[in-house]
Amino acid sequence: MISPTGTLFAANSAKSFIHVSGAEAAGFLQSLLTANMDLIAPGQCAPAALLTPQGRVLHDMMIYHPKTPNNAPPNDAIGSYIIEVEAAGRDDLFTRLRRYRLRRPIDLALEDNLALWLGWGAPKSDNSYTDPRHPTLGMRWLGPINDTPPFADSGTMTDINVWHAVRILAGVPEGPVDLTPERALMLEAGLDQLGAVDFTKGCYIGQEVTARTHYRGLVKRRLVPLRLATSTAPDPGTAITLDGTAIATTKTSAISNDNGDGGAVCLALLKLSEIHAALAGDITIKVGEAKARPDVPDWMMPLPDPARTDNKTSKP
Repeated sequence: MISPTGTLFAANSAKSFIHVSGAEAAGFLQSLLTANMDLIAPGQCAPAALLTPQGRVLHDMMIYHPKTPNNAPPNDAIGSYIIEVEAAGRDDLFTRLRRYRLRRPIDLALEDNLALWLGWGAPKSDNSYTDPRHPTLGMRWLGPINDTPPFADSGTMTDINVWHAVRILAGVPEGPVDLTPERALMLEAGLDQLGAVDFTKGCYIGQEVTARTHYRGLVKRRLVPLRLATSTAPDPGTAITLDGTAIATTKTSAISNDNGDGGAVCLALLKLSEIHAALAGDITIKVGEAKARPDVPDWMMPLPDPARTDNKTSKP
């Protein structure tokens, strides 16, 4: 497990925001998204996704449930949520939400004055949100673009790619590079174990396929971190080969200093059989010309037995 020392913080300018409010806001989002809105208390955030009817990821996101301001009526925060999504996908997600809204008493608005700051190794403050996906990811703070987060007073500002290295080694996917729209499956990416889907909440778009995949154990691939024997981070889409044969391509990548070596890390979607063989030292994987090895975080273990999944012919 990665253990950051001291407080680091960085701005994440790749995100945009949509405000969903109204008496039926929670029920509206509950019927569309994978997360259980009833479990997101004021002052908390949770990962979620909007899927296709075939159970493929369209947009991954973080849902924030703001606390009620001190001077506001006590019920004001109940129907107020902020969706954080990749900036490149905001307009598409907004259009889809408007299409599903129909005549429900819900307000949808683009939030252009919000900024996202991330602080890891930072103590929790009253106006920040704990990232629930992994302990090393720290705190998330939403505020006006010109404001600074509370952890700026005691922390050191750094580049967002330093946080991405922590995220990659934690095995946490994020955005369309890691979760290819209309192709990625939640369970292959481990989003079920990261709290982005609830199997008891009832219906949402793509629920039937996602539940069937979960209960029948049909996952054949997993998105895992790789450590590379190079200090140059590969571009997304770099070929991953086994004995000269391409088996996958890289997802997001970064340079990590957690071992003090400045080595490159990336995420990759590999067959379970390939991951098990690489962990056992039976095969050598390369990313470009650099040797690579899986660095599977604790929360992913134990990995499913490939003998169970590789022989299944059913398609999710």
